[in-house]
Amino acid sequence: MPFELNRFDVMEHLWDTLEKTPDGRHILYTDIDIDQLWWMGFVDTDQIGLEEWKALFEHLRQADGTYLLGKDDFLALDRYRYKGEIRIPFDPMLINEGKYTDEGFDTLVNASIAPSSRLSRDELAKFVNDLKKDFRQPDGLVLIKKPAKQRIKALLDDTPSPLRNLEILMDQMIVAKGADAEAMIEEAEVGAAAMEAARQASHFAAKPTTRTEQKAAGLKALEKARQTKISQEIEGAPKTELKKIRRSRKGMRG
Repeated sequence: MPFELNRFDVMEHLWDTLEKTPDGRHILYTDIDIDQLWWMGFVDTDQIGLEEWKALFEHLRQADGTYLLGKDDFLALDRYRYKGEIRIPFDPMLINEGKYTDEGFDTLVNASIAPSSRLSRDELAKFVNDLKKDFRQPDGLVLIKKPAKQRIKALLDDTPSPLRNLEILMDQMIVAKGADAEAMIEEAEVGAAAMEAARQASHFAAKPTTRTEQKAAGLKALEKARQTKISQEIEGAPKTELKKIRRSRKGMRG
């Protein structure tokens, strides 16, 4: 089954783990931190766009351009946090090869490619139409084999959606722990990893656009999560066994 973030409420715990200003009562964000929280999937991007998200912090802006958040300011961000499903990242190279009708291929696009790319609807439609045109056969069907799958992979590597970035980060965390491990994984750790990816933004692009950059973001977050030794036993918090998270990979999301 997919991993669902709506079962957890961990903002208080995250607040305790974040580095504070010298007074111990605030955290400091930069413009890059705020952008990165959105691009790494911490934010429910269907609920709030990037510019709207950034505008939420304007009243906290300091003279030097940083943002000073008190505890109440931070906890209020929970309203915008992504709390939906985290699925196995869609792997275009595992798409079933063969001939597709337009309707059949559109189903694949809507279920797996569209949620995984940050392209606008019009931009994605152009990509899909061009791909269909290039791989359409004399019988009118669209032949999807390695060349078409490589083109889809390149698209997703170059234009990952915030949700895909979060799925990749989560997948790396599960792999690091062991796909069949009996250990539990806390949403607190996932949330902290997403937030620490933002804190480490100086080490990679503000908008991750390649698998290498995404991996760097995930590894930075994982290392920080290990260093801060996030508790694996938050009293009363529900947990999901790693072995119960569906690991089968196929040509559809999760």
